[in-house]
Amino acid sequence: MVIEENVPSIFTWFPSAFLEWGMAVCVFFLLLGFLGMLFSSLRIGPGNAFRLVKKTARQTLADVFAVSGKRVGALGMLTFKEALRRKVVVVFIIFVLIVLFAGMFLDPTSPHPAQLYVSFIFNTTAYLTIVLMLLLTAFSLPADFQKKTIHTIVTKPVRISEVVLGRIFGFALLGTALLVPMGLVSYGFVIRGQAHTHTVQEELRLDDKNPLLERGQTTTARDHSHKIVFDKENRVPYLTPNRDHTHEIRMTERPDGSRHFELGPPIEMYRARVVQYGDIGYLDQRGIVSEKGVNVGDEWEYRSFIAGNTDAAFIWQFDNITPSALVDGALQFEFTQEVFRTHKGQIARQVIGGFYIRNPETGLMLEVEIFQSNESGKSVFRVPRMINISADKMNLKSGHRNPNGTSASRASAVAVKIARQGGELTSYPPEEQLNVGGASRAEFDLFADFVAPESSQFDAQGREIKRKNVMEVWVKCLERGQYFGAAKPDMYLRHRDAPFAWNFFKGYLGIWFQMLLVTIYGVVFSTFLSTPVTVLATLFMTLGGRFHQFMAMMGAGDVEGGGPMEAAIRLFRQENMTIDLNMNSYEVIVSKMLDTVFQAFVLFLSYLVPAFSRFDTSEYVSQGFNISFDMVLMNFCTVAGYAVPLYILGYLCLKCREIER
Repeated sequence: MVIEENVPSIFTWFPSAFLEWGMAVCVFFLLLGFLGMLFSSLRIGPGNAFRLVKKTARQTLADVFAVSGKRVGALGMLTFKEALRRKVVVVFIIFVLIVLFAGMFLDPTSPHPAQLYVSFIFNTTAYLTIVLMLLLTAFSLPADFQKKTIHTIVTKPVRISEVVLGRIFGFALLGTALLVPMGLVSYGFVIRGQAHTHTVQEELRLDDKNPLLERGQTTTARDHSHKIVFDKENRVPYLTPNRDHTHEIRMTERPDGSRHFELGPPIEMYRARVVQYGDIGYLDQRGIVSEKGVNVGDEWEYRSFIAGNTDAAFIWQFDNITPSALVDGALQFEFTQEVFRTHKGQIARQVIGGFYIRNPETGLMLEVEIFQSNESGKSVFRVPRMINISADKMNLKSGHRNPNGTSASRASAVAVKIARQGGELTSYPPEEQLNVGGASRAEFDLFADFVAPESSQFDAQGREIKRKNVMEVWVKCLERGQYFGAAKPDMYLRHRDAPFAWNFFKGYLGIWFQMLLVTIYGVVFSTFLSTPVTVLATLFMTLGGRFHQFMAMMGAGDVEGGGPMEAAIRLFRQENMTIDLNMNSYEVIVSKMLDTVFQAFVLFLSYLVPAFSRFDTSEYVSQGFNISFDMVLMNFCTVAGYAVPLYILGYLCLKCREIER
């Protein structure tokens, strides 16, 4: 799963992010001014150093903001033309050659062909573009200094800030000019690479187990085929999915009574699912909701489990459930589960579970569907707006009936106890709010009966949180001796899909953001470093950005086993990472002190290194999840947040270098 939380709104994220950015920039430039004054004091004295720093700050404010768009554009075009003369178009030719021969090396039997193709094309584009911009920016200004061609520019009526900004603009323009045709070629490669269809291989035959169904087989194309199922009662044919896709099938009945089936191109292969996550709780057998379920001994504690044939259940709470979330007149939930078996069970089917919806304010709960577990994929549940309960209604998939012999859809009023502040158990909802009479009704309105207009919840610290338009989704395991396992992102509400082409373009924006950051760092480093050092420094920022989360955890002291000195002691003593060291030991005290200094340095460094993994949205596209517009805006603001101080730093470095010369 590429995402595990709902992406926050840009209006919610921006105020706190802007405040944190402002504090980090102020600390950075104050530290830079302090270091400048310190080194200047050693040469010209404290008084003159203070006046010099003050004068430099005043000139910097005047120069970095008073730039001419025409001069920046002219310098940018000059940089663009210089790069073209270096035969950078060869990179695009190499990319086209890779795309032309990629089909010979990609696995044609992959169970997820769309994911394979999209991941390959995005990674190839990103690596080629980033390496190209790293080398171009690293060789640009140092070569101009070596050949003295920079003097022909600075002697003209241009500001030094415009030189830096022009270089960034020119290289960014070049990278954009390369990414646009690469994106068009990539999209054509992805779509055409999986274009295929099938024909009917054999006549449909009556199903031995279900007389209302006829089954057949399609021909093989791209090393796979599909099964055809014809519903005789509704006169509707459909294909069973295979390799993450199916095909549109059209049936024509001829005058002689025969049928002709025509299959179209693949559908559901390239998607951009718009999903919404809820908050999860685990209901135990005592009727108490907790943050963890049963531990079945699995070393990977990502998922918690619930016991089968008990009152235990997963409970997801979704807010903002409005009619706009309906897709074809129903709410669509997708659920991924893990099954832990204490015995084999029935070989003819999977483990049986129940899917329920519940109003958190009235306690009214409805059993929507009895389903079989699907460990190799997702279980899909559709809840229509108007729900009719009939005595003979059976929603159990694959023709299996409810294990207890009752109707697969029934309503019941229940009360769940949860732990609140101070460990006190309170009824949720209170007894007087229970909708006991709702169990006898035969028709329900989804939004009127199961969506609470407002619901109060309590977080782990006991603080009350009010949420609007809330509905609960329950999942139970119905077989004794079996367990279902799930985590928070394993259940989500699926909204109407976004266009895949638009999502593909937003994925390329992630590559563009990375290219832009590499360009900015390369230009800034080249203002005061030589070419080899510039390459290494930019490469360090790029690779370090891939491990930004680990750096942040290490700086905050959240890495298990401590810092490098403490880890070295544990390695030398052959001690486990979870064992506390003897704090009375001299070497442990010294290592803790050194690790504290190291952690402060790493924490400071984590603010300088951008989180490149945040801009890499290729997994969203390859796994079929929509990249929200809020995420694009957040990435754009993040790039701008790094670009502004780096641009000022590049100006200061180039100005000091020119003055020194």
